[in-house]
This record gives sequence, structure tokens and C-alpha cells, in this order.
Amino acid sequence: MARLTANSLQTGHRGFSVTDVTFTLRGGDVFGLLGRSGSGKSTILNTLIGSLTPQAGQFSAEGIIGYSPQKNALYPFLTIKENLEVFGELYDVPRAELEQRITQLLDRLDLAPHAHKRITEVSGGMEKRVDLAVTLVHDPDIIILDEPFNGLDISLQKFIWELLRELAKKGKLIIITSHLLADVQKYCTTFGLVENNRFYGDTELRNAVQRQSGSLEAFLEQLFRRDLRMEKK
Repeated sequence: MARLTANSLQTGHRGFSVTDVTFTLRGGDVFGLLGRSGSGKSTILNTLIGSLTPQAGQFSAEGIIGYSPQKNALYPFLTIKENLEVFGELYDVPRAELEQRITQLLDRLDLAPHAHKRITEVSGGMEKRVDLAVTLVHDPDIIILDEPFNGLDISLQKFIWELLRELAKKGKLIIITSHLLADVQKYCTTFGLVENNRFYGDTELRNAVQRQSGSLEAFLEQLFRRDLRMEKK
């Protein structure tokens, strides 16, 4: 089963760092990584996928990782299907298996009727679905999505959340950053918060919310609005 652990991890670059990143996640978890813009969420994700070297601490991943950055890495002049083929080959997916996965993803993400359109010819919402498809084409155990809902309408947001929940039920480990606090509270099973260059785990965050006698959404909105500091207990 997929597993991802971090122990007192400190990460960052160019004088910026996030400290005390500690968590244990397993297959079936949907982990919401929260924090205001520029707080360091993407920095943590880039460390987890190996793009950044930890400054201190340790982390380990058991399972294949699929990663979707805020700005997609699609080839704009290739078709949807060609993008899936290219990414599948980059991950060394066997050809017969790749064709089957592409067919399944095109159907599941409602992309089959548009498979031969170039990325330059599709809408922003469809482009996001293609980006999700190439993230999943190698059947990863750990799926990391950085702000996947930017610019999407409510129906497509719900569609993606339902897909992620479906994948979690199959044992996939989902890590997601999002500013949609109500949806994060509804769909995620565990949480982490980056605030003032520090990471706060699920237990600390839930205890803080409980002390405020409110919802996670209301607590975070107040935190972000007033720039409050949380003290570790």
C-alpha cells in the first residue's frame, strides 16, 4: 500500500524555508495541504517529488508518484491522445498496457470525443482534465495535485473531487492543495497547514479548530484574514 512519511523535514530555497514538516500518510488518505498563497505549499510538494533537496529531516515514499503542478506541462501542439502517449512512454508503460490506460482515461474524463484535438484547440477546463489524465497515465500510487481547481467551474470541480474520492477508495494516496476551503473540509480525510514558515499537522490543526468552537473553513478564513499565529502545544 502507498505510504508517505516526513519526519521533522525542513525545506526551502533562496533563503525561504518551511520547518517541522511531519506527517504519515497511507493509501486511502486524501490529504489537504492548506495555506495562503506564497506560504510554502508548493515548496513542500516539490520536495516530496524530489525537485528540491531537504535542508534537514527525512522523508520517504513507498509507491509510484504522479504529480500535477499548478501550470501544466502539456505539449500544446500535440493532440490529447498524443500527450497521453508521450507521458506514458516517459514513464516506460508497456505499449499494450498504455493503450488500454489511455482508452480508460479518455472515457473516464470525458475526453474521448476530443482525443484528436490539439491542446491549443481545447478549453481551459478540458486542458485541466488532460493534465489530470497525464498525471494518472502510469497508474501512480501517490497522486500529488497542486491547485488543480484554478479557473474551473463548479461542475468540473465536483467532477474532479468525485474522481479523487474514487481513486482513494481504490487505495491511492491523494495530496492536494486548494483554496476551496469548504470542499477541502468536505472531501479531505486529513489536513496540514503551512503558516508563518511552519507546518502544522492534522492533530494540531483539529485541536486549534476545536478550541475556536468553529468549522475548519471558518477557522482558516479567520487565520488568513487576521494573520494570526498558532502556537504549538
